[in-house]
Amino acid sequence: MRLPRVRTVVTCLLLASTPLLLLSRGARAHQVWLEQDASGAKLYFGEFGDNLHEVSPGFLDKVTLVSATVLSSKGEKAVESKKDRDGVSIAGRAGKGESVIAVDVAYPLLENKDGAKTLKTAWTPAARYVPELGPQQPKLVLDVVPTNGSGEFQVVYRGSPLPKAEVSLVAVSGWSLSGTTDDNGKVSFRLPWKGTYALLVRHKDATPGKRKNAQGVDEAYDAASFATTLTFATSAGLPSPPAPPAAPPNKP
Repeated sequence: MRLPRVRTVVTCLLLASTPLLLLSRGARAHQVWLEQDASGAKLYFGEFGDNLHEVSPGFLDKVTLVSATVLSSKGEKAVESKKDRDGVSIAGRAGKGESVIAVDVAYPLLENKDGAKTLKTAWTPAARYVPELGPQQPKLVLDVVPTNGSGEFQVVYRGSPLPKAEVSLVAVSGWSLSGTTDDNGKVSFRLPWKGTYALLVRHKDATPGKRKNAQGVDEAYDAASFATTLTFATSAGLPSPPAPPAAPPNKP
């Protein structure tokens, strides 16, 4: 198994493929992620390691149609989601051995030029939250799940392990590691700090297709791109350095 490589600059970890750079003139490569408190879960859009949360009105409004589910040994339960100023509130939470997952199924198509041709990419940002590390079953099209309680994870795409996937681990302080999955889609990280981590994986599929937009109308795309984040908290380790100051949201 390839060992994780230490990187000191979080923004280097979160660079996207060219189409994702079209999120905005000022926005960098974003992701969504889930956090949870006693009242429920919440989906954020921005950059976890930079403490950047997009807001509404603003770039948060590009997140248009969030589907949220609580996964447990009893099955799946769809839960409501509602956009507020700095995220999307999820009317459900994960207990021991459970997960909350959320996916924007109709993020606006991204466009970039290839000579005279305009290529359209269907970007799907998704997130999973687990309150503790332990084996979880994949569910999302592109998913990353813990396989044990010791920092091993597996990346799965359309139900099959995804080898050679670049995975980034970021703590709330901005401390980060990166690694590459093995032939079984697995990667391991050391987790030195107490607190919350975000594990990010991206994958691009050059297969064209169709999907429904937020208005329920079919739209064709040339390629599909996925960005999935797993967030989890640990109680073992050293006290975490503080989060960086909140970054200002991007202006439309």
